[in-house]
Amino acid sequence: MFTKINVEKMINDKATWSSFSGALTKVEKNIKASPSTRGTRYFGPSKMNFLNLVKHSLAIIAVFKVNVIFRSALFYAIYLYLISSNITFITLIPLVLIIVFIVSVLTLSKREDLNALNNSTNNLASFDKIK
Repeated sequence: MFTKINVEKMINDKATWSSFSGALTKVEKNIKASPSTRGTRYFGPSKMNFLNLVKHSLAIIAVFKVNVIFRSALFYAIYLYLISSNITFITLIPLVLIIVFIVSVLTLSKREDLNALNNSTNNLASFDKIK
């Protein structure tokens, strides 16, 4: 059940603007999954290219940036400890990729904007035309 408190949290969470589904997952703890079958595409190819798909995924991950940074730092430290006796260029590649991942997530988390969320309906001339 989506309570009034959780609705207020969603409204006041700036991550809602960047990723509604990620913010909903962060706020609501009792989400039940329901199975659904994916239908066939009716018209044309997808307009989402690979780069936009990656940005979309990272924006969802950015909602949980505190957990991402903590877990990445923990992995970084453990991995660095494990390879400390055999450091080579190849074994450093995962460390560089983690840094790129964290920077990407932090950069995309800057899209979170509470003012943009609050002003999002100002761009619509009329709700009746949407229906």
